[in-house]
Amino acid sequence: MMQNFYLNHFKKLKNYEILLKPSDKKIFISSLLSKKVSQHTIDFITMVIMNKRELYIEDMLRNFLEMYRKQSGITGVTLTSTKGFSTAQKNTIISYIEKTYKTKVELFEKIDESLIGGFILRIEDLQYDASIKTKIQTLKQELLQSN
Repeated sequence: MMQNFYLNHFKKLKNYEILLKPSDKKIFISSLLSKKVSQHTIDFITMVIMNKRELYIEDMLRNFLEMYRKQSGITGVTLTSTKGFSTAQKNTIISYIEKTYKTKVELFEKIDESLIGGFILRIEDLQYDASIKTKIQTLKQELLQSN
């Protein structure tokens, strides 16, 4: 959840990249984040801004979160579906993955209506695609090859 909070705010900053001087960005960041994050985080972001590296902050954050998860034994899992899952269904999926992979799970949900139905479960580099869209595409390819 915090990942999305940070990424959304830093994406907004990119829109103001050309318009603001570093000193103005520093004030903007302090006022925007002062009640939401620690002073260490604000100091780090300020240092990045003053060194004119804010274009890379999204990548820095992504890499930091990846290292944090690895250090903490947390596996990022993305669950994509057409409508979303109930809390009970998500808890069942998380429990299954935690038992199977012996890891803590951080679940990210995505909605993609183009899947038609079913879901796609991505656990790090492993992907299980049980979507109707993929099944239709596979069937189409098989029918075209058989002709």
